[in-house]
Amino acid sequence: MLTLLTLWGMYLFLGQLSTFQVRMGRTQSALAAMAEARDALIGDAISRSPVSDAGYLRLPDLGADLDPGVGWVPAEGGPSPSFLGNQKDLSVIGKFPWKTKTGQLASPPLRDAQQECLWYVVSGRFKIVPKTDAMNWDTAGQIDIIDSNGNLIATNLAALLVAPGQALDGQNRALADPIYTECGGNYDARNYLDSFNATESTSAQVNYFAGSTNHRLAPNTNNKRFVIADSDHYNDLFLYITVDDIFKPLIRRNDFSDAIGRLLDDPAFQNHLRSIDVTGSKGTDKLSCSSFAPDDDFCNSWKEMLFLAQLSPPSQITINGLPSSQICSRVLIFGGRKAVGQIRNTATEKADKNNYLEGNNLTSFNVPNASSTSFSGSTGNFNAASPSTDLVRCLP
Repeated sequence: MLTLLTLWGMYLFLGQLSTFQVRMGRTQSALAAMAEARDALIGDAISRSPVSDAGYLRLPDLGADLDPGVGWVPAEGGPSPSFLGNQKDLSVIGKFPWKTKTGQLASPPLRDAQQECLWYVVSGRFKIVPKTDAMNWDTAGQIDIIDSNGNLIATNLAALLVAPGQALDGQNRALADPIYTECGGNYDARNYLDSFNATESTSAQVNYFAGSTNHRLAPNTNNKRFVIADSDHYNDLFLYITVDDIFKPLIRRNDFSDAIGRLLDDPAFQNHLRSIDVTGSKGTDKLSCSSFAPDDDFCNSWKEMLFLAQLSPPSQITINGLPSSQICSRVLIFGGRKAVGQIRNTATEKADKNNYLEGNNLTSFNVPNASSTSFSGSTGNFNAASPSTDLVRCLP
């Protein structure tokens, strides 16, 4: 009897171990595929040229392409060029776009352990079409992740890769068009992402956008919460892309540093800054990129970092204790990447100089007139090795 009980206990243990191994295998397989997809998306985004186009993520594969002279036709694998209802800053869900017009982003199409192709969610502010108003290292993503108890795991993400796993509840993954020969199935996110029934959702959150075509488009620009849980109604696995994942490598591009230098040192732009009224919390309310900046798009994306103050009367300033070689009528500061404790999410936070400047620059900057002539930072080019260092310019 003891031997039978022992064998039964071993059977149960090995059965549990087998289930655990299967789950781990599924997780590891999915994570490997999602990691490859993530790296491909980031590499694609940060390599775009010119640098003012870099950082934007391609749209998902939505199962259709625009054929000139014909209109929208079924197609799979490529990023959507756009779609009906696509508006600025609205997040989008579709399948991972594994090919491009000129080749393949990933080959073969990336799949999870159930051989389902990966899905992909892109924050509205990070999608390449249509572009958001300002794309920079402070741009906040609109994707949050919660666990089965509703606890926040991650916030303001740029994008999300999803391994959908096996179908749950009423999910129907029947082939929608014979042209979908690689990934098969269909493009209704509700048939792949969980939970299928809203009544079985966690914290009233489902992993798709209810009420839109194929449950693919956000109804507004608010953050959307996605649920990661292992239950009867949720089995989606995630791997996310943060804003830092994009901008840490992007700012190491030589042409990024060059673009900042061209903006700060362009004679026409400096003349413009000398002529405008110094108003607003940063002194730059009257700044115009379209008429005077060397690159309108780059200026519009990065002008949030600019601070302008006048000196009355014009005088020399010191930068790191060294006197300027000229008499300055105004001072221009490019605030570096946010340091620990600085927050730049809301309009109020972005209007607060404490969230951009430190030390002498924080003390001396004031609108319209600087309160001191003592500043600190670099008079040279942006250095990705010290991205939080402010750049300072004397405007004679």
